[in-house]
Amino acid sequence: MSTGDKLLVGKIEKGIVIDHITPCKGLLVLKFLNPDPETRVVIAKNVKSSKYGRKDLVKIEGEFLTSIQIDILALITPTSTINVIDGWKVKEKKRVRPPKELSGIIDCKNPACFSKGQNSRFVVEIKDPIEHSYFECVGCGFRIFYQDAIDEIIKKASSGVLVSKKKVEKEFLNLLLKKGGLRLNGPFKLKSGRISPYFVNLGALTDGESLSKLRWILAGFITILLNEKAIEEFDFVFGPSYKGINLAALTCEGLSEFFGLNKRYLYDRKELKGYGDLAMDRQIVGAEFFRPGQRILIVDDTITTGRTKMESIGKLGVLEDHKVVGVVVGVDRQEVTSEGKSAVQYLEDALGVKVHPILTAKTIYSLIRDILKEEERRAWKEYYDRYGVVKLEE
Repeated sequence: MSTGDKLLVGKIEKGIVIDHITPCKGLLVLKFLNPDPETRVVIAKNVKSSKYGRKDLVKIEGEFLTSIQIDILALITPTSTINVIDGWKVKEKKRVRPPKELSGIIDCKNPACFSKGQNSRFVVEIKDPIEHSYFECVGCGFRIFYQDAIDEIIKKASSGVLVSKKKVEKEFLNLLLKKGGLRLNGPFKLKSGRISPYFVNLGALTDGESLSKLRWILAGFITILLNEKAIEEFDFVFGPSYKGINLAALTCEGLSEFFGLNKRYLYDRKELKGYGDLAMDRQIVGAEFFRPGQRILIVDDTITTGRTKMESIGKLGVLEDHKVVGVVVGVDRQEVTSEGKSAVQYLEDALGVKVHPILTAKTIYSLIRDILKEEERRAWKEYYDRYGVVKLEE
């Protein structure tokens, strides 16, 4: 990968560069990060380093790291630095730091201890070199030495996925299809009265596997929007009742677990509260933590006409001085409203902010087109010829 001191590695437009990797650990880092096979990756081994003598380097195009991945990376190669690239330039540069504690990564080897699976908690005792470190169980004090634990840590952590828009779209669509959140065996009558060849119902994602994946999808997508400055920083996530409540809670959990961002969530009541401390959350649950001038991100499942969203969002008026920074929806059906606008345009005009769908109807169709029967493709095309703001190819 190098000739003399010249590194033969081209620049990337967007993604990450992991620099100052301990020599000969670049392949291990790549195995741990487990990028999508279609992702462009460059790895350089034993490159000259003025600080360390030698180093490895890994470039991954179009991807972002979660906070968990950064913690594990620090345990593999504590000298590493992470460069976040955007627009061919280094947007952010940070040195990795080994975590003080690991949760849900290592199982305690003491048969009598409860510290296993999601209940697992280990204090990390860092030594120099890193291979002399050990992990001490919070539950029983059992110690696991670095060399006995690192393979298990890498295996469990690498089961996650790096974050990119393409990956989020793919993971979300696969989840919807696998768990019945996207049904293709229409026709279905929608709330609007229209007869659709497909139906989207995030309410079908109620099992633990779905919720775990969904929090990564929501948090990953929102983190990308923040990194791209497509939305401003925010203080609260608002989930319109009812389905939006669950999504707001999962978003906050995912932002904290995967990206180290601690946010609160709000949701509206369908009926006003008539008991207890009415000044606190009579209409908006969580309002007691709100302070004038704070910013809110709205998260919901699908958007067809936008009217139902506006009913719930209108209740935020009780919070007085606040700013909505954007709306994230799982699926935009890309249908026209009675006013001749798309539902997204209707919401954007009403709120003065952008709507960011994870998936659109056109994207879904392009990804599933080959698995649809000829008559099903025709039904999609005819539906969008009549109601769509986009046109589909049969």
